[in-house]
Amino acid sequence: MVDADHSGPVLLTRRLLWNGVAGKPPRRQPVVLLLGPVGAGKSHALTEIADHLGWGVVHARFDFAGDDPSPVDVLIRLAYNLSRKWRHRAQPRFLRFTVALIAVGAELSTTDRRRDKETLRRLLVEFKRSRWPGRLDPLVRVLAGTAARAVPAPFGDAFAAEVPALIQTIRPRLGQVLRSLTEFDRFKSGDALDALVDLNWLARGREPDPDGVTAWLTEAFLADVRENHRRMSAPERHSPCDCDNPEKLPHVHNWVVLLDDVDHAGGLAFLKALTAAREAFRRRNGDRGTGDPLLVVATSGKWDGEWERELARAWRPPWQPAGPAARVVPSCRDASYDDWAEHPEHARPSGYYPVLLEPLDVHEVAGLLGEHVPRATAAFVHRASGGLPKAVKQLARTLGDAPVRDGARDVLGTAGPDPWRTWLSELKLSTVDTDALVTAAPFATAPWLVPLPEHGLVGQPHVGPILTELRASLWVSAPGTGGGTPDHVTLHPWPAGNLVSALARRGEGAGPTYAAQFAALRDAPGSDDVRRAYCLLALGEFADVVDLFERDFPKLPHREWVDRLTVVVHAPDAQPLDEDYERLYGKLVDADVTRKPEGRTEIRNNLARLLAASWLSANPFAVRGPDQNQDIGTALTALSSKSQRADTKALDDTATLAFRGLWP
Repeated sequence: MVDADHSGPVLLTRRLLWNGVAGKPPRRQPVVLLLGPVGAGKSHALTEIADHLGWGVVHARFDFAGDDPSPVDVLIRLAYNLSRKWRHRAQPRFLRFTVALIAVGAELSTTDRRRDKETLRRLLVEFKRSRWPGRLDPLVRVLAGTAARAVPAPFGDAFAAEVPALIQTIRPRLGQVLRSLTEFDRFKSGDALDALVDLNWLARGREPDPDGVTAWLTEAFLADVRENHRRMSAPERHSPCDCDNPEKLPHVHNWVVLLDDVDHAGGLAFLKALTAAREAFRRRNGDRGTGDPLLVVATSGKWDGEWERELARAWRPPWQPAGPAARVVPSCRDASYDDWAEHPEHARPSGYYPVLLEPLDVHEVAGLLGEHVPRATAAFVHRASGGLPKAVKQLARTLGDAPVRDGARDVLGTAGPDPWRTWLSELKLSTVDTDALVTAAPFATAPWLVPLPEHGLVGQPHVGPILTELRASLWVSAPGTGGGTPDHVTLHPWPAGNLVSALARRGEGAGPTYAAQFAALRDAPGSDDVRRAYCLLALGEFADVVDLFERDFPKLPHREWVDRLTVVVHAPDAQPLDEDYERLYGKLVDADVTRKPEGRTEIRNNLARLLAASWLSANPFAVRGPDQNQDIGTALTALSSKSQRADTKALDDTATLAFRGLWP
């Protein structure tokens, strides 16, 4: 298949599937964190990956939404799912891990080592003799009951459900289990029974150590993964393979674990245990075989949790224009193994590989909307939703079969707080209620998100917590280049459009008004010409903004001038929704002529046309058509011809983008 047939997450997984040439040590694998806000399609991405892996790659999946499982509970369920029968392969056996589970659940005295070793030996023999699943049930019930008293309850639940099957897979080898276990680092200090008794005492002794038990079992799980992969590492001749195989030789694939919603408490705890076990193995073994053949692809709707400090030191957060970490979080389609492994000089290495889930493009949006959808409708939904799959579905229900007319501004309604306020409540932002979020709209949608942590506070309630949560929830991003302000970041079009639309149509007495809040943002500490122009345009002070850009047109390099213009024309507008583009465009240009009728130049005339057309067209909830593109491109071309500066290429390039509907 060609790359265009696959989503970004599938492409990334293909690049990371290659484990190496058969018989050679595996390379170290990352924990991929697939990042995206609510509704970005993270769970769907894992489903696509699983479908693509099919039977050709050993894999398992776990979802942390709902229950709050312990790391051991997750390990049991993963071992159970990985142990199923795979086509053209032997069945995996989690020998060390399962025997360790038996040791944890055994009823021992925890005071007499010799007696406890004998008790444990007899228990292993009894499991070996129990050839049929039914005969294992009483033994497993005893183990589950005692294990539940030693570790969190979910462990006991998983024990009773999955451990019988795990025991069945290793039962034929229980006779040689103690000899085999000596290959595991945890057993090298003494005989295997001694180590298993130590584990039992760690779980059930006078001073239980749940974290120690978790570390023990996690290392046993990874040791079994390495052993099973070696035993099952013959070239996969019968499996479908389109991985990124750099050497074009017979090779083996990594095993894959797919984890959904790891930003929940259980997911954070599991990743912490997994990465700690990998690091402990690396410290003990140096560069010799430091990798395990397990690729972890996890989804997260947060830049948060117990791995925050680890990520912040190695990777620049998506909303941070600059910072001490040199590495920028890539998109799925741009990510690769080398990008993760070959970190830049002075950049901190990391076991995590955060990548961003790409938004849908216009063709993918059209696919969600259904067959025969007009291109104008798909283009409008793409702009309004910012390519967010959940928003696309919401807009599809709202639009129905209604036609989308070029230049229309009333597609989603003309008055009242809905549907915008309703959609805001579905973003699952927990810091404040929806009314407080709407009140803070100007500060949350500003392209610099006042205040950044290092700036002074704005005298507005809830602004700090709201901005913090918007960043952590991955609704905020920093542009790669340009920006017009040194701290330029932007809020996703979907929440941004809903916030300002709800505020502009808020009823009387329901809270601070749109005009009052944008005036407060205009007067916030640290304001400069670009920030003031942004707020003035949002307030409808159109001629004042034309004044500013006319003054700077001959003075500033045109690239910088265009960057500033790009920021300003994305200011929200509270213009009437029942008036279309053509009418409002004419009114704005006429207002500038009325404000300054004398001494007008061609530069002033074209600036007024450019600002009016660009501002109205940048509104993501307005329908953009060919007329807007023509007006913007023509005005930029005219300005280029009148400029006295030598760097007009920036104007010409921007005009080219505008004619194609790609700017602003």
